[in-house]
Amino acid sequence: MGMEYVECMKTGFNPAHVQVACDGTFIGLPLSRTVVGVWNLTDPSAQPLRLEGHRKILTSLVLGNVSNPKKLCSAAEDYIIVWNIHQAQEKVEKGEQIRGVIIGTTLGYIQHCAFSLDDSLVAACNNNDVLILRSNTSEVIAALEGHMNRVTCAEFCPHYSSTLVTISEDRTFKVWNVEELSLVYQSTIITASPFISMTMNLHVPQVAIGTADGIVRVYDLSDGKEFRCVHKVDVGKIMDKYRQQKEQALLSPTSQKNGPVTVSSKPSYLRRGEGEEPREEVVTQDVAETGCAILGLYFSWVPLDERGSSARSVGFLQRANTMIRDLFSASPMLVIGTTGALLQINAKTMEVFQYCDLQDPILSSGSKEVYINNAGSAYFGQGENPEKIYCVIGSHFQNHVHLLKWDAATSKSKPCNFSTSVEDLSSIGAELPGIQRQEILTVLSSEPMLPNSILKQGLVPKQKEEPSTKKQKGKPEKGVKDQPLTFHSKIKSSGYTEAPRRTMFTPKTSFSKQSAAVKKKPSTGILENALEKEYPANPGPPKDFIQGWDVAERPTPINSISFSGDGQSLACGLANKSAQVFRIPYKEKGSYSLAHNHIVNDVRWSCDSNWLVSACDDKTVRLWQRGQTEAALTITTKLHNLAEGDGPKKDKENAPFPKEVKNAQFYYMDRFLILTSSNTLYMYKYHLDPTKQDIKRYLNKSKYKQVQSLAVDAQSITALSAVNDFYSYIVMCAGSSKSLEIYDMNVGKCARTITDVHTRPVHCIKQHEGSKFVSHPRDAYDLFLTSAAGDCIKLWDLRANRCVRRYEGHLNRSFPCGVDLSPCGKYVVTGAEDKCVYVYDIRGGTYCSKLTGFTDTVSAVAFHPLHSQLMTASLDGKLKLFTDKECLKSGVDQVYVTPSYKC
Repeated sequence: MGMEYVECMKTGFNPAHVQVACDGTFIGLPLSRTVVGVWNLTDPSAQPLRLEGHRKILTSLVLGNVSNPKKLCSAAEDYIIVWNIHQAQEKVEKGEQIRGVIIGTTLGYIQHCAFSLDDSLVAACNNNDVLILRSNTSEVIAALEGHMNRVTCAEFCPHYSSTLVTISEDRTFKVWNVEELSLVYQSTIITASPFISMTMNLHVPQVAIGTADGIVRVYDLSDGKEFRCVHKVDVGKIMDKYRQQKEQALLSPTSQKNGPVTVSSKPSYLRRGEGEEPREEVVTQDVAETGCAILGLYFSWVPLDERGSSARSVGFLQRANTMIRDLFSASPMLVIGTTGALLQINAKTMEVFQYCDLQDPILSSGSKEVYINNAGSAYFGQGENPEKIYCVIGSHFQNHVHLLKWDAATSKSKPCNFSTSVEDLSSIGAELPGIQRQEILTVLSSEPMLPNSILKQGLVPKQKEEPSTKKQKGKPEKGVKDQPLTFHSKIKSSGYTEAPRRTMFTPKTSFSKQSAAVKKKPSTGILENALEKEYPANPGPPKDFIQGWDVAERPTPINSISFSGDGQSLACGLANKSAQVFRIPYKEKGSYSLAHNHIVNDVRWSCDSNWLVSACDDKTVRLWQRGQTEAALTITTKLHNLAEGDGPKKDKENAPFPKEVKNAQFYYMDRFLILTSSNTLYMYKYHLDPTKQDIKRYLNKSKYKQVQSLAVDAQSITALSAVNDFYSYIVMCAGSSKSLEIYDMNVGKCARTITDVHTRPVHCIKQHEGSKFVSHPRDAYDLFLTSAAGDCIKLWDLRANRCVRRYEGHLNRSFPCGVDLSPCGKYVVTGAEDKCVYVYDIRGGTYCSKLTGFTDTVSAVAFHPLHSQLMTASLDGKLKLFTDKECLKSGVDQVYVTPSYKC
């Protein structure tokens, strides 16, 4: 945990009712009711610097932002005084009297003060109003009024010097422009609990606001972002989760026993109670119930050499010049102080990296255990050493504060995992040969394929040898079968209906010099021309509507959409027992329908764009050849369809799938087919033969056979993802247990398990595989997205096994809305239940574009592999195509579409 108890400092009165000053270098406390004491944190046991000048009780203390000269503002009902600490220390050494600058007289009860970025202004909260004063003269510039209740905190934005944010017990916050003396933004009543704490992010223009019910909300202060909420964290749930894990650890007697570790492949509900001994009653310690009110907030700062400079180059150059650097750069921590615990949360992912329960003992420098129990106030500061955070914890009932020194967590360290049941077989990689170690698990693996790897398998049908027959004179050959005459596709006309010829043959005598000298080359197809193009280098978000159409005559929910690899076709899985394939650019003439027996859940294209696989609720998977309306292969049973004769071979073990097939796709450059049914992942090798006999056209020559089946420790698999455009060993499955299983198919086993990926089961996994028209650095392919209904979207790094970004702001409560990642790796897009589409910048936490105009929930989204275009699908059966017109104007992205406004 890295927490050290430094000192217990006495105060003149209860510190829970006064604002304490701490910046990591100095700390200011009330020595008495009217005297301020300032300590240097390099030696907190030394005598403090006494600042005398008030006649009434102190109410607020705050330190300035400028290091030299360091200012301190003290407020009481009689005066507001600004002190120069360095000048005061020099006067003490000379024996002179210390005097401060009085900037306010009898202004009333000041409950909170704040300096501006350059210490030129002071914001003083006086009941329901905020006073703006100059720090060097006794002048009140303005009084900001408008809150309906007591103002609890006010802070200047470090990125916009004239921006001031105020919060109040009326459960609203306001944004002011102190330079123009105007109100910029006023929020509505956000919550039922009052706002009691606030802090500013030094790296990005964001403000974090804490409430009395234990919820922290982070708002974006950037221009044009409408001050929207970026993140929301329920600290109360985090504390409850920690207490439950703590109680389970106390009640578990097996945690103290030594013995062999049992690794079981059985589901968790079968493992419980098996071979357990009767447990004795364990008496737990009485734990006082603590609240979760957010008493203090603080954003830590990260040195520039660790976080790196912001990269603005294109996304497929070297790593040092790309946005990948921003994703993996060090992130500041949001330090949260509650009445019962202290937390350090990653400011970009909102994951808990450090947790300190105040009811647990804290070691001091003399190896003594100190208990704090409950906190009445919490303040934080970070000095010249960014690795240490000073915490000032005020007591509720005693006149002293506790000074703690806490190790600052970094984004490169592992998040705090409260659960002790995480199964990570990769941590014992030395005992399980062939499985990649957790530290080097990547999508583009450098490990060679094992000699007995299942990825080396393939299905080659056996060819029957024709019996050799000798030809006898005077008898016809028996080996040649009679060919039917009426089953040809074309029959040559006899010519009786044609008009008689009236012109003689005239040879061509006029040849052009160009045609004689140079023969014209045959025109290549659209795919060859497309392969010569590249995806736009720096596209903007696709937000301009250009085309739309209906997939059916009646409103039909669209469950899945997928672009082919060449971008010429779009497949849609519908709820009306069919799958539609459209030509891109859209033309009604080039579309066709694929019939099924139930709802189509998923559609995916092959790597060469010649085959399409569809998963259906009728417990089958069908493979279709491009342009054909008859399935080339139908997978109905779990093992194979290798049968002799005209009918299927009856086998009890070769039973149908137990439940509906929710996901299916090609894998390993179209060499295998993977699908999910119930809680099992199936992998098949297959052979496609679309040829048909003219007489027995009902016979199917395509074959498949199961290679591997892997069961997940959950009731069902909710999402599946694997890269098919290049060779990769990694396959990801998400289960109803809210966990994510990562399989190494080179070994055929689970290499890593990530528990509690979201608060609800994951319904979508999207790996970053780019497209054929764009290239990325090696590290970019280790990124993948997960989404869950009722939760946010998370961006994960496979190598580090952690979340690197969190995207919130869209409405997704119940329906599994689709998520996609642009081929350039710059944008994340998702559908929403509020009939909108949200486009996020992958480096930020809030959306950069919001697409409106839909008439129902947007269920699926997909980026075009070649052009900067976005296709959206909704539950009312409408498809809409969006693009970036800036790319069209610049000529970078040339695309020809026929505008259609049917939607």
